[in-house]
Amino acid sequence: MAMVRYTVLALAVVVSAAFAWGQNLVSNPNFDTDVAGWLPVATADIMWYPLDADGNPASGSALVTNLSTTAGDSTGARQCIEDITGGEVHSVAAEILVPGGQSQTGRANLLIQWYELPNCSGFLGLSSTPWIYDSTPDVWYPSFNTTVAPSGAHSARLRLSVEKDQDSGTLLAHFDNVEFSKDQVFGDGFESSDTSAWSSVVGGV
Repeated sequence: MAMVRYTVLALAVVVSAAFAWGQNLVSNPNFDTDVAGWLPVATADIMWYPLDADGNPASGSALVTNLSTTAGDSTGARQCIEDITGGEVHSVAAEILVPGGQSQTGRANLLIQWYELPNCSGFLGLSSTPWIYDSTPDVWYPSFNTTVAPSGAHSARLRLSVEKDQDSGTLLAHFDNVEFSKDQVFGDGFESSDTSAWSSVVGGV
């Protein structure tokens, strides 16, 4: 039993060492005191709210409101991310809470719009994270995806996105701990079929 346990632990260490998350490229990802760095998209509003995904009384979250009069419209708040290189893998994540007791229905996620020029111009395509629905209200849920920047991409617009089913009223969602980072693979991650930097483990020691 001990040998199995040690082998599992060794494997966990290897897996952890194979990947390392890069620096978070998002400005003001945790909304500690405000929503600086984020701009509302048309038909949306963003404000700071003291509810925090980690229960930290010294921090808060971004409260995004969909004000659209078009059914099925997705809107929210945005931030342009520079230093993007086409073909690179990125991790995109946030914790999202949809408050209960709302009269309208819908969902929230992160939307990534890729661009071929700096300053988010020259649209190339879209990526997104999974939806968090109003049917599971008042709970913080992680929404995560790993995505590859299209060839020729040099910037990306990250949107805190709220989609509303109806053409009237509003729908609100909280966002916290937003991340957009490049996935960094160590030089011994088998990318060149070279295993010389690795040694076998016998008996879990």
